Amino acid sequence: AFGNGLSAGQASTMPPKKGKGKKKGGDEGAEDGGKLTPRGERDRYAAECTSLQMQLAERTEDASRALATKRQLEIKVEEVNKSLEDKEEATLYITQAMTRQYEAMQEQLVDKITQLEMTVQDLQDKLEESELELERKMREKEAIISSKNEEIANMKNKMEDMAQEFGGMLKETLDKMRERIELSNNGGFDADSGVPIQRQMEEFNWSAQAEAKS
Repeated sequence: AFGNGLSAGQASTMPPKKGKGKKKGGDEGAEDGGKLTPRGERDRYAAECTSLQMQLAERTEDASRALATKRQLEIKVEEVNKSLEDKEEATLYITQAMTRQYEAMQEQLVDKITQLEMTVQDLQDKLEESELELERKMREKEAIISSKNEEIANMKNKMEDMAQEFGGMLKETLDKMRERIELSNNGGFDADSGVPIQRQMEEFNWSAQAEAKS
C-alpha cells in the first residue's frame, strides 16, 4: 500500500523534465534508486502520511461500525435478558399463584372430606342406635306378645278348668234335682210342674258349655 501510494505521490509531485542535461542530475539519481532530493523526500512523506490517514480513516470507520454493532448487540442482549427476566418473573408469579390455588383447593378438599367422614360416622352411629332401638323394641314386643299369649293360655286353662268344674257342679246339681223331682213325682207331685225346671237346668248347662268352648 505504501509503495503504491508513494509512487502515486512521487508521480504527481515530480517537476516536468527539462531536456537531456537534467536527466543526469539529482532527479535522475532518484529515479535510478539514488538519494532523493529534499522535495522528493517531502513528497514521499506526504504520500505516506496521506496513505496512513486513509488507513486510519478506514480503521476508524471500521471501529465505529464495530462499536455500533457491539452496541446493538448489547441492546439486543439486554432486551433478551430483560425478556427472560420478565418471563422468569411471570413464570414464578404463575407458579406461585397456581401453587397457592392448589394448596387452597387441597385444603378445601381435605375439609370437605373430613366433614363428609364426620357426617358418615354420625349417620352410622345413628343407624346403629336405630338398629339397637329397633331390636330393643322388637324384644319388648316379643316379650309382651309372649306374656299376653301366656296370659291367654293361662286364662283359657282357667276357663276350661272353671267350665269343667262348673259343668261337674252343674251335672251334680242336675242329678240331685232329678233325684228330687223323681222323688217328688213318686210322692204324688205333679210331674208336669217339674219338667220346666229340668228343661231350664239343661238349657243352662248347654249355654255354660258353649261359652266355655268359645
